[in-house]
Amino acid sequence: MNLIQCDPDVVNFTKSFKNIGYNHYSAILDLIDNSVSAGATLIWVDYSKDKNGRFQTIVADNGRGMQRSELIEAMRIASSDPTMLRSEKDLGKFGLGLKLASFSQTDRFSVISKVEGKNLYAFTWDLEFVRKKEKWLLQENEEVKFLRPKSQGTEVILFEVFKGLDINEDQVYSKLRTQIAVVYSRMNGVKFFINDREIEKVDPFFSESLASNHSSVECVHIDTVSIEVQSHQIPHANKMKPKEKRIFTELAEIEMGPGLYIYRKNRLIAWSGWEGLGKNLRINDLYRLSVFCQDDADQLFNIEVKKSQISVTDNRLRNLLKSSIINFSDIARKPYQKRAQLSLKDISDLWVLEKNASGKVVFSINKNSDSVKLVEKGKMKLFDLIGILESTMPYESLLYYLNLDKVDNSLVNLKKIESAEMMFSMGLMTETELNKLKSKYGH
Repeated sequence: MNLIQCDPDVVNFTKSFKNIGYNHYSAILDLIDNSVSAGATLIWVDYSKDKNGRFQTIVADNGRGMQRSELIEAMRIASSDPTMLRSEKDLGKFGLGLKLASFSQTDRFSVISKVEGKNLYAFTWDLEFVRKKEKWLLQENEEVKFLRPKSQGTEVILFEVFKGLDINEDQVYSKLRTQIAVVYSRMNGVKFFINDREIEKVDPFFSESLASNHSSVECVHIDTVSIEVQSHQIPHANKMKPKEKRIFTELAEIEMGPGLYIYRKNRLIAWSGWEGLGKNLRINDLYRLSVFCQDDADQLFNIEVKKSQISVTDNRLRNLLKSSIINFSDIARKPYQKRAQLSLKDISDLWVLEKNASGKVVFSINKNSDSVKLVEKGKMKLFDLIGILESTMPYESLLYYLNLDKVDNSLVNLKKIESAEMMFSMGLMTETELNKLKSKYGH
């Protein structure tokens, strides 16, 4: 067997970093993970512009810092074994986060770090320099200092971020603020800041609201792995206080909706979507299922390098989660069920709900309604009755039963054909049109 050394092309390889799936928010969160792992109690994200008007982003912390050899190792691509268990605070997995997150945003970044009582060290990766030399040459910086004075910690400086992009600064800061507020909401003892403004943590399940509902925490076991699962019904919008409505809107802007919320070491990794375990129905909009696990559960999931997406791969766990979803989903639908019932009672008694033996429903006009009787007696114009019908249409009730697939389509189709036959007899429809409708609706 011939063995041929086949190293990757350095120039082409370094140009691929921008396309590995990070966006600006997931990249910054990955850098923050390193700060949390370093035991930081204060973490800052600062945005500024250099003298040429180019953006730079700094993620700074007061963590334990790194000495020279540690910092060199941290700058190494794939510096750690992804199969090894980490310490309780270490949110890492692949040993790639610092480098790939930074390279996804810029071709040049620096890391400055200092252990308390020791010297300060700084290194820079410059991909333009690497391409020119065609070697992975790390540059050591001299005569540097922290941008935020402190006795220990680390600062990651991303140069020329948003290069070539037309961004809305306020929108970027707002979305990042919301993501940090939710992703690290369970991280006690750590404060986060964006441009010196402290971030108030946000519970995506509105646990303090009297209009919310939550199951007890259920501990499930897969072999030697323990996972905690809890179901949540968030308040209906009409039951939310002004601050809760604002938070709900902010969560919607970062696509936090119904579905699974998976936490790894109390860090929210993935949110929204049911992974095929539940239905994306409108009446499930209030339902969230939280899953809490440690890194010993990584074998049950497929976690992407950037840790912004995760999928449940273990069938045993999928079945357990599906059972939890089924058991709680009826509770989460109750606000919609109540509104569906109320929508039939609004203003008039014109609309009635009829159920057959199988539980299927159909909506009909109440022939005994006072409004109908007034039309029969000539005391109300037909046009006025039509106006009342339009204004009292039970949309909430219709949506509720349609989402549950509870509408009796066979009876609805029969009524459509009966109406078509009536229109045909009155000359409002041709025989061809009638036959076409009969064919379409089953006759």
